[in-house]
Amino acid sequence: MNNNLSQIIRQYKEDKQSVYNTWFINNEERLKAFRSIRRGVMQVIDDIKNNRFPNDFKGSSLEFVLTCITEQKQVFEGASHPFYWKPKLRIPDIYENEINKKTFGQFLENCLNAKTEEQIIKEIIRLDNIKTKGLGPAVASILYFLHPTIIPPFNTAIINGFNFLFKDKKKLGSWSEYLKLREVMIDVLWFQKNTNNVIAAFEVEKSTSIYSGILRLTDLSYTIANGDEVLYLIVPDKREKDVCLQLCRPAMKQNNVVIKYILFSELRSHCDALCKFGETHHIMEKIAKGV
Repeated sequence: MNNNLSQIIRQYKEDKQSVYNTWFINNEERLKAFRSIRRGVMQVIDDIKNNRFPNDFKGSSLEFVLTCITEQKQVFEGASHPFYWKPKLRIPDIYENEINKKTFGQFLENCLNAKTEEQIIKEIIRLDNIKTKGLGPAVASILYFLHPTIIPPFNTAIINGFNFLFKDKKKLGSWSEYLKLREVMIDVLWFQKNTNNVIAAFEVEKSTSIYSGILRLTDLSYTIANGDEVLYLIVPDKREKDVCLQLCRPAMKQNNVVIKYILFSELRSHCDALCKFGETHHIMEKIAKGV
């Protein structure tokens, strides 16, 4: 089993088309994609506002956006399929229905201009309440490229992995299920070597709510509950006071879940040493703080 896993990892890293090489390593190309997609979304908004958006996906500015997204390979490979115009089903109903088209354009514009997590979630809930036929959380793949630190993408592989990890039964195609998944999803999981045991988890809270990050870590602690896991918030130095206030809340003290935090400056200053001398996740305790 261990040999098979090592072989899979090696093949994955050697695959020039893998996410490891096309996403995590080739950062400059990735940043170009973000810029192109953002400009493309602006064009979609402008086309809808000025009645230039066609009655089909093909040839539209939306097709350009989704093409840029699917070019990011594995994670977004099928991202464009939900937006194809399906004449027999009349979905997604943003091509023929002018009201739905305008609503979709306004949704994209509001999300593009949003500055906070709360604003984006409010727009998602508003769009979900309209119940536009065939327009579900596949849109999250677009939103990810507008707000990658707030909105995770959503596809079959992601939800299957989530359900396996958290022993859940979340469903594809539902905004409400997506929002529930998003509340639980955390930034980094550290697995015990050669096992499926989560022994450390990290929530990076650069601009999103500190409290929501704490809740995600707390929920995870009840899910894995092995007793030896450690939970960390990774935060900018200027948010240290807010972290301490949130972790000192009576509700947090009562649930007996220990959460520590690491400042950006500490992580940045000691990154090379951590990588050089660290053998386990316990090395992170050297720069972590508690309350």
